[in-house]
Amino acid sequence: MTDDSLVTHRVTTTVSLALSIWGTFKHLIFSGHVLKHVNEPFRVSLTPFTGNIIVLFVYWSLLYLLQIVFVAQIYFPGSHTNSTGVSGVISTTTRASLTSVVGWHFTIFNFLTYLWTLTFHKEHYLTSEIILVLNLLNILALTINHKTSTIKPLSNWIFIHLSTAALPFSWLLYAVFWNGAVLFHAQTGLFARIVANVLIWDFLFIPLFFVLIWKDWGIGLSSSLLTFGLGWGQLFTKVIALQWIFAFIISGILFVVSVITAFSQENGNGLLIGNDSEQAPLLSN
Repeated sequence: MTDDSLVTHRVTTTVSLALSIWGTFKHLIFSGHVLKHVNEPFRVSLTPFTGNIIVLFVYWSLLYLLQIVFVAQIYFPGSHTNSTGVSGVISTTTRASLTSVVGWHFTIFNFLTYLWTLTFHKEHYLTSEIILVLNLLNILALTINHKTSTIKPLSNWIFIHLSTAALPFSWLLYAVFWNGAVLFHAQTGLFARIVANVLIWDFLFIPLFFVLIWKDWGIGLSSSLLTFGLGWGQLFTKVIALQWIFAFIISGILFVVSVITAFSQENGNGLLIGNDSEQAPLLSN
């Protein structure tokens, strides 16, 4: 990567993160949009997929903290310890390769997140749903094509895979259902609840696929946390219902399976880029 390209990546990555954080605070938190009054036409806090606001706040605080670290490491060389125990410095070429592979997906995620907060705040729910789906495809492309879940060691896995792939994917999967419930006015009614009781199991089967097939226990744990928040939110919305019971069951299963996978997973090296035959570690032990 040339110096000009590296500068471009640094600027766009930083600007996208700043815009995402600003949009979240301006359009959602300070506006109080996620806590709309029950008499307003779009009851975004009363859908079958509305989670607890405290859990969502903790989730996004963790995501933004990790993303800030991810951006910072692009600017400053970091140290790591290789398998022989000798301390080394990650080269500028490695950093440039990292931003080249992961950075654009990261940038697109945050730009689209800002657009989602804007359209969701303005109650353009069809547009916001489309944005979420496009963003989910963006993170899926990152996860599948570049296999960020294979990054080693654990510290790099946390600051790169969790911040750019696992946490964003779990959020987008959840948000598609939440935004969709608002879009289709699925706040009340027996039929809406029955459909929600069926669709909620997607929060188990989709993350479980990533955990069992690709050993991506990061998606499992992040999905477990969001589903726990969903259960907590539904418990205080409608006590006599199946939605919160299913949510807690799904959260518990994902947590247990993810922890078992994390402890049983064999150690590997590097980050896979593209196909398996094109392995080229960006960050190695």
